[in-house]
Amino acid sequence: MHEVSLVAALIEQAEIRAAGRPVTLIRVRHASSITEPSLRQAFEMLTEGTSLADVTLDTETFTLDFQCASCGFDGVLGHDDLIAGSIAVCPSCGEISTRSRTAELELLEVRTAP
Repeated sequence: MHEVSLVAALIEQAEIRAAGRPVTLIRVRHASSITEPSLRQAFEMLTEGTSLADVTLDTETFTLDFQCASCGFDGVLGHDDLIAGSIAVCPSCGEISTRSRTAELELLEVRTAP
């Protein structure tokens, strides 16, 4: 579950941005290759018992669009269709191809208490 390592890096960056101030909200943008439930589960697991345990996690999804040269599939890559961020498996025919690496998780905002 690569989501855990991505969320661990996100938490580290959020703590740096907060600079010791109490955090109330973390807003992220995640690729369609990461399901929201797995993102939330990783966040809850990694923040349990920390100063970020009660933080609101606000998420928005962006799609990883894909066109298969073999079968003509033109659609969105899901959780099981991307390997290591740059290898796509066509959801229609299973053809493997490389694609430009895209950040799958982006930290958009860290809101701190006044």
